[in-house]
Amino acid sequence: MSDSPDTSEKKRTLRVRKSMLELQRRFSLSYRLWQDLKAGWKGALFSLGVHGLLLLLLSILVFQIIHPEPMILYMGWATVVDDADDKEEDTEPVVEPIHIPSLGMSRPTETQDTNTDPDRNDPKPVERPGVNPVAVSNSLQNRPKWTGNTREGGPKDEDLRKSLDAALKWIVRQQQADGHWSLTGPYPDAGTVETDTGATALALLCLLGDGNTHENGIYSQQVNKGIQWLIGQQHPDGDLFDILEQGREAHFYSHAQATIVLCEALALTHDPALRPPAEKAVEFLVRAQNPKWGGWKYRPLSESGIGDLSVTGWVLMALHTARMADIEVDLETYRLADLFITSVQENEIDGSHYKYRPDLPAEESQRLSMSAEGLLCRQWLGWPKDNFDLKRGVNFLQQEQNRPEWLAHRRNVYAWYYIAQTLHNLGGPQWEQWFPPVQQMILSNQISAGPTTGSWHPHRPEGAFHERSHDAGRLYMTAMCVLILETPQRHAPVYDTTAE
Repeated sequence: MSDSPDTSEKKRTLRVRKSMLELQRRFSLSYRLWQDLKAGWKGALFSLGVHGLLLLLLSILVFQIIHPEPMILYMGWATVVDDADDKEEDTEPVVEPIHIPSLGMSRPTETQDTNTDPDRNDPKPVERPGVNPVAVSNSLQNRPKWTGNTREGGPKDEDLRKSLDAALKWIVRQQQADGHWSLTGPYPDAGTVETDTGATALALLCLLGDGNTHENGIYSQQVNKGIQWLIGQQHPDGDLFDILEQGREAHFYSHAQATIVLCEALALTHDPALRPPAEKAVEFLVRAQNPKWGGWKYRPLSESGIGDLSVTGWVLMALHTARMADIEVDLETYRLADLFITSVQENEIDGSHYKYRPDLPAEESQRLSMSAEGLLCRQWLGWPKDNFDLKRGVNFLQQEQNRPEWLAHRRNVYAWYYIAQTLHNLGGPQWEQWFPPVQQMILSNQISAGPTTGSWHPHRPEGAFHERSHDAGRLYMTAMCVLILETPQRHAPVYDTTAE
């Protein structure tokens, strides 16, 4: 039954009244909000800004936690580097923020101040030693010499001789039919790094270090096959790297090591067939240097590229060896290298401690290896034996916290390789106190039974991260141990007067 007209009218009136009341309520609320906003707009705007800033900071913090900065690896081998790391820019050079310390300032030498304590933090600056690469004419005089199957020279220590023989036998067994070696096997505990150039060069350096060449020695055939394989990899520009990909970390390590092999073999045998590939390999390194700031990296650099000390050290070792083979390099290359090494000093007027790159802060985990490498480079470039910074840096290398130990996360054959050379160049008590215990430690951890006899295990224990045995594997670990053990016979000390 429908409502009467009066009832319907009353309902419509009631609905209209409710609607009016609702509109009035909403208007009143909007009016109050407007009044509040009008009265406090400044505070509201400030509050909005503060909350927006807090949200921005919170988002950045969350992003950093989820996407942490990658760890800088100085002894890198196989990863492909981000283009932003070394890419040559067409705009502003990325090296402009780098601070190059004053090249005319250094610390005093002992001849200038006989009362100087090398551990004292004396800020008095004096003229820095000039760049004068050391004499190399007799650098290889300590190498064993082979006549047929007879070896003259080498270590007299029977345990050391036995260890080196076992290690070289294991290395020779890993050579492939075409003459190359690999870091990825097929032996146990191989690495993941892909560079046959680097693996072949390291193996050949060990064989050459014991006096074998492609002409003489019990492993002359293996050395010859390895050298011929390296030469077969060489590109028209002189590059010896076996992978056609720019920017790999292994690139310049491998090329520099292979260059050392060619130059050592040339210096030891004077074989004219080795001179052209050796010269091309050296020329490739010279062209790859940053032409303004010095230094080398994972690819050829222009002024916009930033080098690192780890790669630069291997390159300078190659140039040092080139001079033994009568391959001269323009002095400007060494001056630029010295400029770069100065730029990676931890302190502007203190050349005793070094870091990985000039644009990065010093990292404690790299300090030992980088300081040893920097000091060794200084020796090659002509720092005198009594240089204040050299003496102070060597004292750091031998401090108790840096004492070599074959323990998990403390073993570091990469750092020991540079320390051994630096101390051997100096000779005397510092070398005599450091090398024998390190030698004994390496000998006592060599595998003495089974198919891996003569090698060293890369993961027992796990070495320091920057040792890089965790990814370079057993061949790399074995080669580094052999090169340390061969230190006394590889090169005569740079301060040996008989090497003048």
